[in-house]
Amino acid sequence: MDTFAYAMLGLFGIGYFVLAGADIGVGMLLPFLGRDRRLTIAAIAPFFLGNEVWLVATAGLLTALFPGMESEVFGRIWGALVVLVSGWTIRDMGLWLRGRQDGTAWRRFWDGATVAGSWAVAASWGVAIGLLMGGGAPLFAVTTCGLFALHGAVFAALRLGSEEPRALARRLVPVVLVAGVPCAIGAGTDHLGRTAPLAAGLGVLLVLAWLALGTRRYGAALVTSALAIVVVPLLAAANLPDATTADDASLTLTVTGVMVPLLIAAQAWVWWTFRGRVDGPSYL
Repeated sequence: MDTFAYAMLGLFGIGYFVLAGADIGVGMLLPFLGRDRRLTIAAIAPFFLGNEVWLVATAGLLTALFPGMESEVFGRIWGALVVLVSGWTIRDMGLWLRGRQDGTAWRRFWDGATVAGSWAVAASWGVAIGLLMGGGAPLFAVTTCGLFALHGAVFAALRLGSEEPRALARRLVPVVLVAGVPCAIGAGTDHLGRTAPLAAGLGVLLVLAWLALGTRRYGAALVTSALAIVVVPLLAAANLPDATTADDASLTLTVTGVMVPLLIAAQAWVWWTFRGRVDGPSYL
């Protein structure tokens, strides 16, 4: 049962970073992805609320399945979690409110909230996981910010089909390779046996993403950037404290096992429905 519980927790954690990492990255880079910001936001509009469900489910499973681990982990990273939730709230407020009134100043203010909130979420994940890795919080925040931004730029290139996000993603790859990979290793110096192989794999994936972007193979680039950002939850998982499942975990796992196929099917349906390139503004 412990193995299944860890597998469910890992599935939802990875799902959050792969899916929500794209819309958070777009929010981080909003001023640089094209002049029509409504068009850029339309690239993530059908996805961002559904993507957040994966984080809520991850937190719920951690609390229900591993109460001992939850208290220890939250106790160590509570400050970063406060920033994360605050940034999440500010980012969503920016997305929802920017189009509720006309006016340049109004939209600029809420665009700024979207950008600031997105950066806060990406950085706070780095701080939180850096603390779990042994204290290299500021270092790992460099890695997470780079990976979120890259994933968002690649996603925007795929959805918008324009040159700005592709060129930006191509410039971001060397930055993450030169800064993000060493920072990941530096943050995990207490456990290099766990960190170094994942960091090496990250380097390989970044090179593959750069090559795919160079040939405008956006689908392949998105796959590689998604695999690259998976390094973040894997490093978090490698540094979680040991714990056993709660005595009453069977019911939670049964319900979760039934719901997972439905959730994956719903997510796949949304992605298939909105698989085409964005050609007009959304409701945001």
